[in-house]
Amino acid sequence: MSNARKQNEIAFHDRLFGAKDDPRNAIAKYYRVSDVTHSLYRELVADHCPGRRLLEYGCGTGDDSLFWAQSGARVTGIDLSSEAIKKARENARREGANIAYHVMDAENLRFEDGSFDVVVGNGILHHLNPDTSLRELSRILRRNGHAIFIEPMGHNALINLYRRRTPSLRTEDEHPLRMEDLQLARRYFHDVDATFFNLFTLLAVPFRDLAGFNVLVNLLNVIDRMVFHICPFTKKYAWMVVLHASKPNKTSHKPVRHGLPVAE
Repeated sequence: MSNARKQNEIAFHDRLFGAKDDPRNAIAKYYRVSDVTHSLYRELVADHCPGRRLLEYGCGTGDDSLFWAQSGARVTGIDLSSEAIKKARENARREGANIAYHVMDAENLRFEDGSFDVVVGNGILHHLNPDTSLRELSRILRRNGHAIFIEPMGHNALINLYRRRTPSLRTEDEHPLRMEDLQLARRYFHDVDATFFNLFTLLAVPFRDLAGFNVLVNLLNVIDRMVFHICPFTKKYAWMVVLHASKPNKTSHKPVRHGLPVAE
């Protein structure tokens, strides 16, 4: 991560996590259409938690970290923001959870090769250089390791228009993933699976306060799956993707030895 980009990310997220009220809470209601997406992500991760060493990549204040720990994982969390890590440590201490948190650059991880069984993240890869971050993920995972992420896609013109009109909610350097970023993952992992969500379900947003909202979303999710199956080219216009990459390619990077301990 370039120094200027890194400093911009640190300043934005320290301000965000240091505030009493997260400004993103005002738009949380719009994310109700992505509940199925987040459910799949949590199910995939939970399946790989018991007894595993898990790194949460961009952990924020650690809400998900606590869930992974409760699901049986030995959890380590990293974030670029010292404000986020401070709150994550406080939350873990309050809940009595044994989670190791570190302030760390996700593109330059201070862990030995093969330190983790699973690396997970919610909305983090699109803040990073795709090639650098995927190479680091491959390096720190064991040979049968899994990387599981939920990320926004960057091809849908209407969503991109909304992003341009709400610049205060995001950093200027972030870049929602494109299909070529997903293809890049195949350089560093032998198995890559991408599940796309939220194309026609976006039509349900105006009806989020009505009694039949959940029924409508479920119906539109079915339509999305049918359209993605019949017309695969439409996948790129989805809002969200759950990326599951496994079996890292260990020939794609040079060995690195940092020796930072991971959670026991």
